[in-house]
Amino acid sequence: MFRIFAVLFLAVLGSPPLLTAQNARPWEVVELSFEAARDYSNPYVEGLPDRGAPLVRAVFTGESGAARGMRYTLAGFWDGARTWRIRFAPPAAGEWAWSTVSADSGLNARKGGFSCREWEETDKIANPTRRGFVKVAQGGGRPGRHFEYSDGAPFLWVGDTWWNWSKRGIQFRTFQRLADDRSAKGFTVGQIFFAGNDGLLDKTYDMPNLERIRAVEQMISYANSVGITVWIHPWWSREGLNQRVGEAKMRRWWRYAVHRLGAHNVIWVLAGEYNMNGYGGLGLPFFKDLGAMVRQEDPYGRIIGAHPTPPGWSGGADAPQWSTGEAIHAEPWLDYNQSQTGHGRWRNEMIPSIIAADYARSPAKPTVVTEPWYEFIEGNPTAMDVRLGIWSAFLSGAAGHSYGGGHVWWAHVPEAPSSQGSWPLDKSFETNTLDYPGAISMSVFSKFLKSIDWWRLEPHPELVSDNPSRFCAAVPGERYLIYLRYGGWVRLDLRSARESDSFEFTWLDPADGKPGRSGVTTGGAVREFSPPGDYPGQLQYKDWLLHVRRVSR
Repeated sequence: MFRIFAVLFLAVLGSPPLLTAQNARPWEVVELSFEAARDYSNPYVEGLPDRGAPLVRAVFTGESGAARGMRYTLAGFWDGARTWRIRFAPPAAGEWAWSTVSADSGLNARKGGFSCREWEETDKIANPTRRGFVKVAQGGGRPGRHFEYSDGAPFLWVGDTWWNWSKRGIQFRTFQRLADDRSAKGFTVGQIFFAGNDGLLDKTYDMPNLERIRAVEQMISYANSVGITVWIHPWWSREGLNQRVGEAKMRRWWRYAVHRLGAHNVIWVLAGEYNMNGYGGLGLPFFKDLGAMVRQEDPYGRIIGAHPTPPGWSGGADAPQWSTGEAIHAEPWLDYNQSQTGHGRWRNEMIPSIIAADYARSPAKPTVVTEPWYEFIEGNPTAMDVRLGIWSAFLSGAAGHSYGGGHVWWAHVPEAPSSQGSWPLDKSFETNTLDYPGAISMSVFSKFLKSIDWWRLEPHPELVSDNPSRFCAAVPGERYLIYLRYGGWVRLDLRSARESDSFEFTWLDPADGKPGRSGVTTGGAVREFSPPGDYPGQLQYKDWLLHVRRVSR
């Protein structure tokens, strides 16, 4: 008799406990565990033949409630010795039945079922990942412009770069502190490596490092448990990948990653720092094929993007692109565009023009900057530089923004310190870099936008005049949001509203979110506004956020 276990993984403090499948909830991870009938010389390779069917699959069928009529087929993955697992995130409440198909008698024709109970709305507010996976919004007044959860609730991309947290030696409680802090600050995305060429596969790329993989999975589970969706990519840029790894092994690891992580709340990223042309010896046709394969492997159809290399970056020398929109925007599997401006003030200044160019492309797809200028050490760049990236991106049409700073992006922690190379990283641990001013500014960005219907705002730079900062998004006649990089007097065109319409305006400090001067004005004309402080009364220039909203008609 072969043992069969059906358990539900819930990420809470410490290692996730194992509960019976009777406790299943929508979008939580239900895991089936099986024992194969025989040994395999290399179960990872034999279980995933290139372009062939996986060794084991399970069909999940909804039989009652909201789940009735739903059907999902998911592949299993090898997890050491004779153990194979299949993970499923039920998308709806109700009764579910499952059955397996495999050429291995120990994995074949296994059957079972479980009940899935709906979340209360308070549960979803406490943890928005319970609303489902992230997708591109297609309804409402701005289809293709922003993201939402599976239940239709808007999803604001507030990202943090966790690149190297998959490295060996990091204690889980250290990651918990990071995830708890970022959740409290309003971050919604953690960007982490799940790269086969970053230690999660052995040097032959034919054997998973299960110990390292499980450590990263624990981090992903915990991040999901505190409301953070995890952005992962299974390959990072390296020269000669076509020779050292090869296309077949790259495809296999991608499939394994989808099968293993596919029930977690994650976002797929095709590759990291690839220019989609010749870097790594792999051409554009390979990446297009890879993107189509990822789309086919994931029955949930979650969003897929790619992390490109910008002009002037060594990896992108032969095919530079400020955004994936320049190279693969029309690909049907590419759900959203990513931009890496890279590091330095002049690169940071490119953000609004890059976002505006993507916003003008057809068909409409969300766009985000997933690697701006990092806050390497306190004061470089300044928090004002970070805020320029944040607000100029969003007000130019981005669906959110990512941040990188302090010890976080490099995973420089006491138990696993990093060598920063040429990067100006603060090696000491005296400063709490979680609270760098730029990170606080990201929190202000997140919490303010979540207090309004941010997903309705469209870029309208033409409504602002007499100020060099023309970063404005609005629902004309109803709400206006303007970022003034250096503060200063500004004119706002309110002629789309009637003169009898009353508008309340508030100046907000984007550094800490505190309100400044406020007042009331009317529509029907171009109105003038000035911030609480300006030269010569205030000698140091300062950035401000102006919020104007209609309060009566």
